[in-house]
Amino acid sequence: MTLVEILIAMAIASLMTLTGWRAIDALQTSRDRVQQDASRWQRLDDFFATLEADLRRASLTDFEGTADGMSLLQPSPDGGIAHHVVRYRTQPLAAATTPETAAFSVLRAVDGERPLPLADVRSVSFAYSVDGTNFEPATRAYPRALRVIIVVPGASGAVERLLALR
Repeated sequence: MTLVEILIAMAIASLMTLTGWRAIDALQTSRDRVQQDASRWQRLDDFFATLEADLRRASLTDFEGTADGMSLLQPSPDGGIAHHVVRYRTQPLAAATTPETAAFSVLRAVDGERPLPLADVRSVSFAYSVDGTNFEPATRAYPRALRVIIVVPGASGAVERLLALR
């Protein structure tokens, strides 16, 4: 083998190595993005499951809902006479310079305990229907239905969930 043949073989091996490295890097970046998206959607699903469970256990007499949160009364999980106040509210994550960069965390707090973040979203709004047909942005009566509209970062549109409660 001549020196030229060896140099050509080394150049071809270098190009194949570089191409393989780029392909592996692209696969790892794609995998990380898919895992992040899956985690975001799982947290959103957990939020809806928690919200629905709280609403199903809520007292029908003490409820207050606004466009950006709600407060409801629940009996004690152990069957005692005590009741727990469960509050859902949104909190800005960071100072946003434009509406496109706004981010909020949906928080859940029980009896004034430290709120737990359930989902990070771009926007969230609640609407309540006491009569089962018309939705209003606020109510003080336990609703028949609840509509939650959430805009998730990276999603092409809003996620709308309608919960029939009673």
